[in-house]
Amino acid sequence: MSPTPGPPVRCSVLLADAEQRYSVKMALKECRHALVFCSDVTESIVDASRFIDVYFTRRSTSGARDIRLPAHGYTLELDHIPAISSADFGKWKADIRARVDEIVQRYDAEPVDSQASRVWLLAASAGGLKAVTEFLRHTAPLDNVGFVYAQHIESKHVSQLVKMVRRHTPWQAQLARESGVVKGGVVTIVSPDYRVGFAEEGRITLNEPDAADRYRPSIDGLCGELARYYGAACGMIAFSGMGDDGVDGSRVIKASGGDVWLQSPESCEVPALPEAILHRGAFDVCADVASLAKKFGDLSDHRGLEEFRQ
Repeated sequence: MSPTPGPPVRCSVLLADAEQRYSVKMALKECRHALVFCSDVTESIVDASRFIDVYFTRRSTSGARDIRLPAHGYTLELDHIPAISSADFGKWKADIRARVDEIVQRYDAEPVDSQASRVWLLAASAGGLKAVTEFLRHTAPLDNVGFVYAQHIESKHVSQLVKMVRRHTPWQAQLARESGVVKGGVVTIVSPDYRVGFAEEGRITLNEPDAADRYRPSIDGLCGELARYYGAACGMIAFSGMGDDGVDGSRVIKASGGDVWLQSPESCEVPALPEAILHRGAFDVCADVASLAKKFGDLSDHRGLEEFRQ
């Protein structure tokens, strides 16, 4: 029985030379994978959650415009790009396809081995990005701990969250992808376009948002899914924000044996979200961002959470 093919690859060709762009385009023409962009600069980044993105570019970009690749996906740097009329084009084309297939295999094989055994939800809305970035900047990644980051934000800005985490914190970052998992040492960022669930082996599922969701991505919805799959091995940290998304979710996480921490309202730019959980939800710890980061760091010393609740 032949193996089930992995997710489709969405290819972007980012080359200064028009003839080279055409060569790569023709090499990909007969593949099942989609060529979605072909130019010498990147434009707005579209949602990548249902695809593996591969960016083709030259190892040397001298003479080209400064190309800033997206923070997600894979990059294939090409040393040699023959013209389609050259004798070695057929062999080169086969090599390109083989390299793309290797990425698919690596993508399929990688996630479960690196799956986090404990997952924390970082929940934020207005003013929360600054607080979350500060928290992550002052915490060291742990191999067995992963974060899911739900920020009430427009879809077009989601890729910027990935870049912010990668550039300004010691944590790696990825978009939540269909059939992926929450990895240890990685911040998995949720798009407001989807309601995230967890299937067998912790595989991520991306579903249409619930019509009843007032906020997207839904913090309450994520809490329910995390509690269902991870049980006592999940937690939530609620940062600055508007509204009350997370109140119901905090109670669900606590009922499953998980932990809920809050940024203290007086330290928030917008205190409504943690205040709502403080007064109507369930929580263990309420402190400023620096203190929360220190408490999280203490987890790596294998201390019990009861010590933090004092």
